[in-house]
Amino acid sequence: MVIAPLLFALAASASVATADGSGTEPKMRNAHLAPITTVTIENNGATSPASKEPAEQCADFKLSSQEVRKYIGKAAEVAEHDYLHMLDWSPCHASGKVTFKGGVTGTWEIQQYRAGSLKLSNGRTVYLYCPQCKAKAFPAVEK
Repeated sequence: MVIAPLLFALAASASVATADGSGTEPKMRNAHLAPITTVTIENNGATSPASKEPAEQCADFKLSSQEVRKYIGKAAEVAEHDYLHMLDWSPCHASGKVTFKGGVTGTWEIQQYRAGSLKLSNGRTVYLYCPQCKAKAFPAVEK
């Protein structure tokens, strides 16, 4: 039957999200994170092991501690499914450690296309997205 594959293709194309605003945005909610006390950067301009592209493509993706603080403070939480299936994947990322007021610590990762994650010492993993975040390392968002 030809109709079933056609409907599947239409449904799949309707669920795609892009950082440039041309697709469907994931449902975002406040992450309810405490204020940050310290941020350290361990990897900047890193390339994902899954990338088939050379590491040079990520050499310019470098975030400052201040940009990381702003991103974590401004980013919204998204569901894990949306993080994995709706947001654009980037081979370039930065990562490090963070400490929040109250003593919760964690590791953070921010991708070039504004998706990110926090693995916290309290067992919580927070998936983030910040389409409005600005940094020299982020690509311009087309309207």
